[in-house]
Amino acid sequence: MVSFAPKEGMSAEDFRAHWLGTHAPLFLSVQIVRANLLKYEQFYADAVPTATTAQIAATIGQESNSVLPTGGGVALLEAETPEKILEIFKDEEFLRVAAPDQANFINHDTVRVLFGHYVTIVEA
Repeated sequence: MVSFAPKEGMSAEDFRAHWLGTHAPLFLSVQIVRANLLKYEQFYADAVPTATTAQIAATIGQESNSVLPTGGGVALLEAETPEKILEIFKDEEFLRVAAPDQANFINHDTVRVLFGHYVTIVEA
């Protein structure tokens, strides 16, 4: 899981449009991405329900801090092993084709990476 905010001065709408319309196809054009990933999802923070959650928490005396930077998102990457994901970010083709585009929409000071395991509790 990789979370990040839009680059300075970029609107949430432009961030989403670039990430989905430009960066995702570049990322998916890299051979090791297609070979190593089982799933790639984009999660976009929604300011209205997030603010509502903070208001609800305040009414019961709790603090609510968003885990995402304003207007940001999370790239959810799933692979057989964490090493398969790490291989992507060291790959020469990824570094040449997809990595340079990150500067066009990501504020690198906000990037946070978290590795873990999915456990499905409810699936409809």
